[in-house]
Amino acid sequence: MGTYENCYDIIADVRRDVNEYSEAYVQGADDTGAWSNELITQKINLSQFYLYNILFQRNPQHLYRKQVQLTAVDSVFTLPADFAKLEWFKDDQGTPVRKIPIGDLTPRGVSELMYYQQGNTLVLEKSGSTKTYTLIYRWMPRRIFAGKSFAGAATSITFAKPASKLADYYNGMIIENITKDWVDTITDYSTARVATIAETAAANDYFGLVSELPIPFHHLIAPKASMLLRASSPLAQNKVTKDEQGMFQEDLTETLLAYGGENDDQDLAEVFNDFDIGNPVLGIVV
Repeated sequence: MGTYENCYDIIADVRRDVNEYSEAYVQGADDTGAWSNELITQKINLSQFYLYNILFQRNPQHLYRKQVQLTAVDSVFTLPADFAKLEWFKDDQGTPVRKIPIGDLTPRGVSELMYYQQGNTLVLEKSGSTKTYTLIYRWMPRRIFAGKSFAGAATSITFAKPASKLADYYNGMIIENITKDWVDTITDYSTARVATIAETAAANDYFGLVSELPIPFHHLIAPKASMLLRASSPLAQNKVTKDEQGMFQEDLTETLLAYGGENDDQDLAEVFNDFDIGNPVLGIVV
């Protein structure tokens, strides 16, 4: 096991749980197994998003609010990679910037206090601005993955697929190098999939990224991912049982109480009903 419950170790835990473990499977050197690492990683990320939703219900403002400064390029602000929902947007004088109703968009806007959202950007009504605005937003954990480095050097490691090609996507995330046995934080990330670090890496280093969920919840990612994997495939040797679901929910409840205590505004029973593991509305069926 690594210093953290990194994605490499989580893949190994899930594979043990589904009775398909070997180092070659975990490292992707052998792809003859029933489940690919890509599919397992997909379930791992669904698992952390499930936990995120429950945590956000319990204590949203404490855990999931950030404030950043964004500088416009021709009135276009690029949103952070972990952006989930805008809570407040204000100009360099602290004046709130309002969202333009879609029906009120005009080809020649004149206001720097009106914006609309386009993809992963916010666009001011008035063109040509290069000012710096303040964004307060709700963030969510970014997707994690594990793999083998394409290249490495002093202060850099180059990822291969399926790493994101979005610039800055992994900035600030923790990476654990399994081969070199170090832990570091990514300070910059480019569209060429090159991550800037303080340590030294090399080609063919095995690594895993660490979830941004609070550490007390990391041990829950693998069992939830395992249930999601087995529930979605007829190949599973050991099907998900009600006892297993109950044990997971009990562990999650105890972790929530230990981490944040009781919440007078939200009953735990309501939380689990809202995020029932068999709720088809969420697209998560266990």
